[in-house]
Amino acid sequence: MNVLIVAASPAPIPDLPRDADFVIGVDGGYQRLLDEGVVPDVVVGDFDSFDGTPPDQALRYPSEKDVTDLEIALELARERGATRIDVYGALGGRIDMTFANVGLLESYPEMHLHNEGQTVYLVRIGDYTIPKRDGHYLSFMPWKTATISIKDVKYPLDHHDVTSGEALTISNEWSTDSARLTVHQGTVLVMIVKK
Repeated sequence: MNVLIVAASPAPIPDLPRDADFVIGVDGGYQRLLDEGVVPDVVVGDFDSFDGTPPDQALRYPSEKDVTDLEIALELARERGATRIDVYGALGGRIDMTFANVGLLESYPEMHLHNEGQTVYLVRIGDYTIPKRDGHYLSFMPWKTATISIKDVKYPLDHHDVTSGEALTISNEWSTDSARLTVHQGTVLVMIVKK
């Protein structure tokens, strides 16, 4: 099941996909859904970033809690059987929230984070094909340490050890219609970033 979650980042949000099986509005992200003419299946949050009145069926939480509104939405998506979760509006606002949201990829590997011109997701040991996206860079950031091979890119690597303390694997480019990533050890953030 493909779940769409829209959160409340002030950064621009690209056009939302219309083919999700289940849609969750998170706090102020509910307004973005309304603006797009999308009726969410559920709305969650403490509603500190929503100016209107939440719908009667909203799942309301106190503002002082041990989890963020996005974490509540992610857990709900997983309970509903999500196999892929596309999250919009969780990058580009407050830097602490952005880092926290990227960190959630470790607990929710089925999640892809999106904002205008950027997609971020986490991969583990395995082989991956990444289709070319014109006008974008392709970056790989180890989640602490990793051993990777990258093929069909301008700057290939073969069984290369990379760490989070270096920037060797950012701003790569596709040399064919798709790049190939092999993660031999560790976990890696895949970032597709608009030039």
